[in-house]
Amino acid sequence: MQLNKHMGRATKWLATLYLVIFVFAPQAQAHLLNMTRITLNQVDAQHAELDISVDLTRETGSSESYYQLSRIQAPLSDPNINALAQKLISATNITLDEQLLNWQLAQVDLPSDISKSEFMSDLNWPMTRFLFTATLPTTGEDSPAELSAKFTGNFSFEEPIAISIKQTSSGRSLNRWLVRDQQSPSFALQPDKLQPKARDLHSDTTSEWLHYMWQGIIHIIPQGWDHALFVLGLFLGITRVRYLLIWVTGFTIAHTLTLGLAAFGAIAIPASIIEPITALSILWVAVENIFWRPSAWWRLAIVITFGLIHGLGFASALSQLGLPSQGLVLALISFNIGVELAQLGIILVAFLLLANWRNHPKWQSMIVTPGSTAIALVAGIILCQRLWG
Repeated sequence: MQLNKHMGRATKWLATLYLVIFVFAPQAQAHLLNMTRITLNQVDAQHAELDISVDLTRETGSSESYYQLSRIQAPLSDPNINALAQKLISATNITLDEQLLNWQLAQVDLPSDISKSEFMSDLNWPMTRFLFTATLPTTGEDSPAELSAKFTGNFSFEEPIAISIKQTSSGRSLNRWLVRDQQSPSFALQPDKLQPKARDLHSDTTSEWLHYMWQGIIHIIPQGWDHALFVLGLFLGITRVRYLLIWVTGFTIAHTLTLGLAAFGAIAIPASIIEPITALSILWVAVENIFWRPSAWWRLAIVITFGLIHGLGFASALSQLGLPSQGLVLALISFNIGVELAQLGIILVAFLLLANWRNHPKWQSMIVTPGSTAIALVAGIILCQRLWG
């Protein structure tokens, strides 16, 4: 009777695992790859540029419609493109001291080099680039001239919306991930004009710390299911809890090292290399769980090796988020803490769900093998997508 109770729990857990992996993992992959990327740059005292890269699939209604749009030869003079650009900029509220800026379309780069089959594929997310220019209004001599942005639901922005507000002359920048109808923080073009109270607010690191920590969390859950699957695979392969703690510590040290080195520009490896190896690491751990039980020290060596690779993947995500021109170390530490909290959360939930099974004779056959098989299948699919997609 007790065995049947445990089997029932295991069956429910495995069914949930399969559902999460096969339904949500592919969506999480797409969620980051086609996110909207926006750069707002004060070029000089009188002019600003707004560079928007966006996936128009949902806005045009279908991949077929988007493909037909991408074949337009002279986009700047095409009425359909201009209508899209007008709708896009109408949903993009950029203000300087609460005054809306008036933007003019300057350039459109369509994904015309992408074939129809690639447009139809679920593994590709063609991006169109719109470049707008604006003349900045004159602000008062004592005004800090604060820029801010908000993107409304009147346009089908793919989320998150990664915005970087920059100032060419000073090299300063502010980077955020937003969702529709969320106001960005203000970026002062003349920070020396901020009032003391406002200056204290702008220099307050708490919001910056929390922002990057939160981005670290959501990079694992829900947006980074490949990293989450790796951690879950480690959990399924444990023989003793202390070994898991050693592995996670080794993984943390390894990916922290490469994350820091990549963020400071000491190493740079293309994502086309990093992403397949990340998928391979998940597959490797899952296959080991199924067919043999490696020693704790062998698994530690594997975890550290692949941890170095995962760190480069984290660095890629962090670079897409955007790194601040000041407080880089704080951003790295905060992001890394968020990643660790998410990983520990995965382990805690898995442990609570399967605590009664840890010492059961059928732990391997009822939990480890089916769970690792599901992980291996998904990792294999992701690996093929990243190699040949």
